Amino acid sequence: MTRNDTFYKILFAIQLALIPLVLAAYYLMDDWTVGLFIAASLGVKIWLELFKTRENFTHKIISAVGNVLTLATLIIFFAAQGYLSVVLCVFAVVFVVLMNTLSVCLHDKIMPETIEAVDFCYILFECFALVGMTFVVFNQLVTNIGLFAILLTAVVSVAYKVYFVVKCTDFVARVKNLFRRK
Repeated sequence: MTRNDTFYKILFAIQLALIPLVLAAYYLMDDWTVGLFIAASLGVKIWLELFKTRENFTHKIISAVGNVLTLATLIIFFAAQGYLSVVLCVFAVVFVVLMNTLSVCLHDKIMPETIEAVDFCYILFECFALVGMTFVVFNQLVTNIGLFAILLTAVVSVAYKVYFVVKCTDFVARVKNLFRRK
């Protein structure tokens, strides 16, 4: 285990530890303290992206788990509080989970540059949505725009990855072999 790997795991633990603090701050403190904890989560997210080794499978899994837990928890929490559209939040959570699951499942495949570019756009929009969630109590529009951008990039990424799997892995031939009688 390298020093960078240990630091990455510590940052992941901090990111997950901030989630209950966001929820507790909403109920126990002033509205602006919620934004502080979400801003801290955003800072940790940016650090994680800077220290992530793209070839390391453990880093890919940690990043996917952190993305799903952080975004899904915050999206569901703010939807339950009535700040965000429930329909948008449900679709966003579903596609965030699908996109991160496909990213982990296809870790050993060399993806086209288009998929990589869409995934980087997703990371940018994820940071934008976290910025919006920092001020969600005061301005819901920015957060809804960020969630819509996440939803669009996640849909494009999932569709492109499914197309890539079907096109490049002889998927159709394998399915035909499964249903062919011997």
